[in-house]
Amino acid sequence: MRDVQKTSMQHETDPRRIRRRKRGRSLYVLMALILAVATMVTLSMTVFFNIKTIRVTGNAEDYPVDDIVDATQIEIGDNMVRLKVDEAEKKALSTLIHVESVQIKREFPDTLEIHVEKCTPAYNVVYQYGTLIVSEHGRILENSMNPQEGLVKIVGYEPEETTPGYTIRSIEERSDKIFNAFRELIYQGGLGVPIVSVDMSDPNDIMVNFGNRITFDMGNWSEINYKISFAEQIIASQPADKQGYLVMVGSNQCSFRNKADYEETQKKLQGLYQEPAKEAKKPDTTETTPPDDEILDFTPENPPVDENFPADDFETPEEVPEIEMTAPSIQIPEEYLDDENDGIAMDDYDDD
Repeated sequence: MRDVQKTSMQHETDPRRIRRRKRGRSLYVLMALILAVATMVTLSMTVFFNIKTIRVTGNAEDYPVDDIVDATQIEIGDNMVRLKVDEAEKKALSTLIHVESVQIKREFPDTLEIHVEKCTPAYNVVYQYGTLIVSEHGRILENSMNPQEGLVKIVGYEPEETTPGYTIRSIEERSDKIFNAFRELIYQGGLGVPIVSVDMSDPNDIMVNFGNRITFDMGNWSEINYKISFAEQIIASQPADKQGYLVMVGSNQCSFRNKADYEETQKKLQGLYQEPAKEAKKPDTTETTPPDDEILDFTPENPPVDENFPADDFETPEEVPEIEMTAPSIQIPEEYLDDENDGIAMDDYDDD
């Protein structure tokens, strides 16, 4: 007969023991997961997802495919996970001057796509030492002495950066705002009459040439979009062969002047302010009433008053500050003084 051994089952059902067992099991699972993730990350950055194929897309015909790939400094065998896309795109842009944009896309597991868009020359920015050929988005393509045909001419813009491959910028923030406003308008398209040139030499008197036939004197640089749209509507309503100058009057009116009359008026104004000391001729009052486009007042202190040239469009001369003058002290010799009244003895002087 076998001996019967009594076993206590209390330790098997002890709640504390069960909780300890569950905690140990959870910790084991967590460590296993961490190890698995670390292994996958290590493998993905070393063994897996290495580049086997580089595909170049876009329209940069000026550059061979190999030159575009070399500019990114990416090679076959590089790991896609460790690849720094932003840095590679910047390197390519700094090397490929005639490329407007570079976008690098990962296609897992082993393919990389490099998409490039070429620059489109759009502007001849004329400055003191030559002409900058600038793209639609403001990228400098060339620093040349000769402008390219068919591009919009920009005058009065003083560039701070002139190196090809860089984005153009001016020494004056205001000039950048004016140029960028026109650049956006031209890039968006939809202009009924193309803009041929913009002269921003005087930000308070910007001149815009439409189609080499009508020059728009838009005044200052405020509300550029509105003024250009307004001028476009007026030009579109005129005969296609009409030439002359369109002058902005106030905020909602324009005045048209033929070329000869406008240029003659400008010559008179230039002569007026260049020779302020010369006495101006006054209009002959015996003649008939002068036409609207004639200068009515010809003195530099009072700018011309004309509905086509509001006085607000002219810069008034700065006021000369008053200077306080003090008379110098004069020492009179004693022999010329009268002892009685400390005045000058007039007898000592001749009547002459």
